[in-house]
Amino acid sequence: MRDGYVLRKGYQEDERARNSFNRLAGQIFGLDFENWYQNGYWKNNYIPYSILKEDEVLANVSVSPMVFRENGVQRHYIQLGTVMTSKACRNQGLIRQLMEEIQRDYEGKTEGWFLFANESVLDFYPKFGFRRSDEFEYEKDVTIDQEATAVKIQIGENDQLLRLKRGMKESCPQSSLWLETNEELTMFYALDYLSKDIYFIPEQGAYVFAVLKKGQLHLQQVFAPEKVDLDRIAAAFGREVKSLVLGFSPIDKQGFTCSKIKDNDTVLHVKGSALDKVEGDFLRIPELAHT
Repeated sequence: MRDGYVLRKGYQEDERARNSFNRLAGQIFGLDFENWYQNGYWKNNYIPYSILKEDEVLANVSVSPMVFRENGVQRHYIQLGTVMTSKACRNQGLIRQLMEEIQRDYEGKTEGWFLFANESVLDFYPKFGFRRSDEFEYEKDVTIDQEATAVKIQIGENDQLLRLKRGMKESCPQSSLWLETNEELTMFYALDYLSKDIYFIPEQGAYVFAVLKKGQLHLQQVFAPEKVDLDRIAAAFGREVKSLVLGFSPIDKQGFTCSKIKDNDTVLHVKGSALDKVEGDFLRIPELAHT
């Protein structure tokens, strides 16, 4: 490693280094983790591995240990995310050094690895044992003849946030690939990027993350104490809904059309035979599990 370069891990409590991380994440991805940190959710389920010079982050790969319920079977996977290098430090092999360090730390401690990458780096990750994997999306047309009953949640109100957290904690699996360790990461979305897209469905006691646009209801996640009826969830958004698209793989696939996702910016890569079933069983890593 070059003189003055230092590899650091899990340093989010260091304000100067964290601020540098946020600046680089903003430049590369338009992301900012500060609100998430200040609200107490950036803990041990998102571990930055970074190369710094003094307090400036030059390159990063973040590690997210995750526990999933996969068709009833508990699985321990690791997701790699927020892979980024400052423009001035590219082509120096910094990401390679971070990947090698992560593999030394976690090899043999997980059942599988996954990450999402764009088409421009598809030749890079196979060098570390990753392979490209297909992902699948579930969709169905719906006809709704009732008024909307979904109640939009104002997440800025403290009691609503507490109710959402309780609803998440008490939820049973609502998808065939269910993220059990969901609070920290889901709060990243709830506090910022999806804060205006959270609803409560009284008749099913369900909290949902959903976006309705031009007749299409994109249902990203559902939390409820009992297994929900997705048709009833869609109906709660009223007559405007003409089609339902899921950001996860449903437990009951009847009536849904399954198709391969074609998105060159988020190509799934996996490592480890345990993750073969994700592709083989036409599963989808939930959208709210992406880091």
